[in-house]
Amino acid sequence: MTTKPTENCNYCSPAGVQCSEAVQPGEKKCLWHKVPSSTESPLKEKIEEMVRENHSLAGFDLKNAELQDAGLIGADLAHADLSRADLTGAHLYGANLQGANLFKANLYCANLRTANLIDCNLLGVNLEGTKLENAQWDKDYININEKQANQAFRADDRQTALKKFKEAEEIYRNLKLSYRLQGQGKYEGPFFYREMVVQRKQMRFFSLHRIWSKFMDLTTGYGEKPTRVVLTMACDIVIAAILYGLLGLKYGDSRLSFWQVDLPVGEMLYNLLYFSAVVFTTVGFGDITPTGASKGVMMLQGLSGQILIAFFIVALYKKLMSR
Repeated sequence: MTTKPTENCNYCSPAGVQCSEAVQPGEKKCLWHKVPSSTESPLKEKIEEMVRENHSLAGFDLKNAELQDAGLIGADLAHADLSRADLTGAHLYGANLQGANLFKANLYCANLRTANLIDCNLLGVNLEGTKLENAQWDKDYININEKQANQAFRADDRQTALKKFKEAEEIYRNLKLSYRLQGQGKYEGPFFYREMVVQRKQMRFFSLHRIWSKFMDLTTGYGEKPTRVVLTMACDIVIAAILYGLLGLKYGDSRLSFWQVDLPVGEMLYNLLYFSAVVFTTVGFGDITPTGASKGVMMLQGLSGQILIAFFIVALYKKLMSR
């Protein structure tokens, strides 16, 4: 009498990993990919044993699972459903959680150092005491919710886009606060930046708040990007120098103006840039003086210079303190 060969689960993860577990009687999927298994008493022991045997847990359905203090170091949990799972004190060092659903999961004091959290749904997750040092994120720290919001926006589904932007904002704020409490400024800054970006995307088009927010992003990166501040400072000095050349300045017995060339062109341009830099830094030597409308430009540039220098000091301080 021949024995019917055991069929394997037909689940295949987005990364192409095929499940090798046997199917449930009368089903096409194994226990882990069919229904939540949190009702089974030895769940934690089974999962830990599979991890020790280097078995992939990709795509496992572990909703509401009780996995307190579970040893899941290096576990492959890509695209697994861990929504509302209790992972209090779980050891997830180096675990692959890419694309996993951790909606409202409890990660209290869990260890996620060096874990792969790219495209992971972290909406409503408890990150109190969670260790997140060197966790892997998307290159630009963009989470899956913001990506879904951008897709919905491109599909002209504004209602879904706003909902997803709001979710992304909550996640970024949660991560920002978690990293702040751990003293990890290197990661706090990028998540604050993403939080401000999705806040802006929820504002009405062409509203003053949105335009101002976009201006602050382009010029200062919300105080998180020193290079943008430096470029803005350079643009301020050059643009002001051009305006001074158009409006004219008094330089001894000569005049610095594009319309009245009393000095060689090179010397005139040098002095215009020199005066603009002096005004920007509010040094004010007095060897060159403004006349007419150039006085108004001088006042505005002096104010913008103080603001931008303050932004640069703050941004540079954050970068240095995060190292």
